[in-house]
Amino acid sequence: MMIQKQRDVEFLPAAALFAALAGLGALAGLAGCTPSQYAGQADRDALRTVQQGNQAAMGRPEAFGVAYNPYKPRAKEPNDPNTTIMVDGKSIAMDGNSLRKLSLDECLRIASRNSRPFQLQKESLYTAALALSNSRRGWDFPLPAGEITGDASRTVVNKGGETNAGSAGVVGTLTQQFVNGGIMTLGLGVDLASDLMGWKSTSVGSLVSANFTQPLLRGAWRGLAYENQYRRERDFLLTVLEYERFTQEFAVDILRRYYGVVQQRDLIENERENIIRLEETFQLTKTLVEGGLRSQIELDQADQNLMNARVRLMQDERQYGDSLDAFKITLGLPIRARVELDYPDVLKELNRIGPLPVSVGETEAFEVAMRSRSDVLRRAATVRDTDRDVEIAADAFLPTLNVTLGVSAANAGQRDAAKIRFDQHTRLASGTFQYDLDQTNNRDAYRNTMLARDQALRDWDEFVDSLRLEIRGSYRSLMLSKQTYELRLRNVEIAKRRRKLAVLQQKEGQASARDVLEAEDDLRQAQNGVTSALVSYTTTRLQFMTTLGLLVVDEKGMLHEREKPFEYDRIRQRYPYLSGPAGAGR
Repeated sequence: MMIQKQRDVEFLPAAALFAALAGLGALAGLAGCTPSQYAGQADRDALRTVQQGNQAAMGRPEAFGVAYNPYKPRAKEPNDPNTTIMVDGKSIAMDGNSLRKLSLDECLRIASRNSRPFQLQKESLYTAALALSNSRRGWDFPLPAGEITGDASRTVVNKGGETNAGSAGVVGTLTQQFVNGGIMTLGLGVDLASDLMGWKSTSVGSLVSANFTQPLLRGAWRGLAYENQYRRERDFLLTVLEYERFTQEFAVDILRRYYGVVQQRDLIENERENIIRLEETFQLTKTLVEGGLRSQIELDQADQNLMNARVRLMQDERQYGDSLDAFKITLGLPIRARVELDYPDVLKELNRIGPLPVSVGETEAFEVAMRSRSDVLRRAATVRDTDRDVEIAADAFLPTLNVTLGVSAANAGQRDAAKIRFDQHTRLASGTFQYDLDQTNNRDAYRNTMLARDQALRDWDEFVDSLRLEIRGSYRSLMLSKQTYELRLRNVEIAKRRRKLAVLQQKEGQASARDVLEAEDDLRQAQNGVTSALVSYTTTRLQFMTTLGLLVVDEKGMLHEREKPFEYDRIRQRYPYLSGPAGAGR
């Protein structure tokens, strides 16, 4: 019985040790959150920042979400091996012979939900918003910080005594930064020390402090301390505008690829019609050769043209299958999705509408582009930043002169941590001065920032000229596509008339098989050319309108045209220098 009591006494400090550590762990657990709760907090901060950015940059707090929720293959029944994708209440089979015809609008909606590059762009905006939200702490509101620490130990000397020790601490601070360089810190700390033998041998101390440090020379005033945060705020608004422009370019790219696949499908149809005509020509030529009216050479020519057409058809069908599969990947659909595009209705609609006009001319287009392109804002921001960097580098020549004011107060008794003796507080006032006699590094940095500023101005002038060249080239390409389409239409009419006349003359013995074959091949090329010209004009026009801010994409990914270009007036009112450096070339 005596031995049992000795063992209980021996292990009592260890039990106290583990209890203390468990208490600290429980306290830390209560102070923290689960990983999913932290993720939810990050989502709220980032999405709120994006909404604020949309409001500040574009005047509308558009809804934004980063969750990836694509249209996925699902089985109709739990044990059904056949899976389908449901899009707007309509199913897309993964297997079988049935094909689901997708309209252009449906492809835009699918791409806005399924496309991996589109999702990556949303996640990039989310990441930028999260980083900005984090960097605002300490500027928009005091930055909270703190930690909970603790340790405990037991030392036993063989055939000797033992030593138990434990300590714990809780520290919390609030830090507020100011535009002119000042930093204010409020702190509260509680420390506990014990030999783990009881409350009487435990001491508790607490301290409340407040400190304020203000630079007077280097880094003081003129908003230099806030410069990095200032750039983060502005650059995020530019990122919001770039995301908006990306959605337009993405939708136009989907449209361009859609029409490209449809154009490839039209090649197949034109080739099939060409083969039918060639078969008729072959049969007519064969009859004439058998009647002794034409030579065998003409029949061989007709036969060769027919075989070449069949080879082209097989090649076109393979290329169509490849382009359709590639388009599925672009949309984010599985390769085995059984879909086809809306052919020939979409081409009939394009031909019915014809080339739509553009509301701006070449000269006006450049001025609109200067007011509605996000890359113009980026370039102007770079010029401003390099000029500001010169000022910051010049500030580095100044000596460091900081003034610090502080006050602190401790607890009253050894175990009375809650009672702070403010009447026995400690006040602190100090100054710090430092000046480096060797200014070589600062000299070089200052000179390099001057060179960077001059380079940024040169780059701006070159960028403006390049933009003018790009706008001119795009406008001329647009006009060329329109004129080409009109000429191609006339070419088709002539080719049809020529082919009809050649067939009649061949029957009457006035034309050779070669004349008919050449007319048929020219008709095929003319039909392919008119489709190519119409698709080229349509896509070039939309790309041109994207450049001028004349398109908008709604929340469902649908593309709409604006009556007037969307110009970045709101962000220019906030940052006037984004209109471009004064005195620089336009």
